[in-house]
Amino acid sequence: MMIAAPATFRSDRVFVRALMAGLLTAAGIGATSAQSAPPSATTPAPPFTVSGWSYERRGSDMHMFRCAQASCGAGSKVSYRYYTGGKQMTLDQFRAGQEQIIKALEQRTPGQRITLLGVDGDKGTAGPRMFKARRLTVTADGASEYQVSGLLLGGQGSVSLISSARDEKASNDNYAKFAAAAKLVLAPKSR
Repeated sequence: MMIAAPATFRSDRVFVRALMAGLLTAAGIGATSAQSAPPSATTPAPPFTVSGWSYERRGSDMHMFRCAQASCGAGSKVSYRYYTGGKQMTLDQFRAGQEQIIKALEQRTPGQRITLLGVDGDKGTAGPRMFKARRLTVTADGASEYQVSGLLLGGQGSVSLISSARDEKASNDNYAKFAAAAKLVLAPKSR
């Protein structure tokens, strides 16, 4: 399995800032706008995939998947970024980052309302660790979308993962499928 990673971080503080910037960009509110690029023979494969999803690379480090089968829910999307290194983050830092993302998204789109449905995660400091936030976004015209935004920290790196769907169950199920694949990539290498 090929692991292509965008950056190595020198300190936990730099890692947290870079991760939050990546999450904001993935949520559509970052400082730069990534363009979609169709996969080609020269485009490196993503670190992990799940069958039944169409893939497109966004920018140099974002991997976007769109549902290509009925079981994952029409219009569902999952995106992730992979980071090298085993830096750590606390549940409180993750929760604070999610609150910042919600504020930024609401400010960016007037009339949009985002409700944080819950934040779960490991409270310890030893790896591997996983954090997950569930959100409901309702647009000004009443359309709703459920998102699960998570961070998986392991011995081989970390993955920020976002799943979105019109249905809460589909969003949760799709997140779980990609999180399982991410855990395999993040697991310590065996001898």
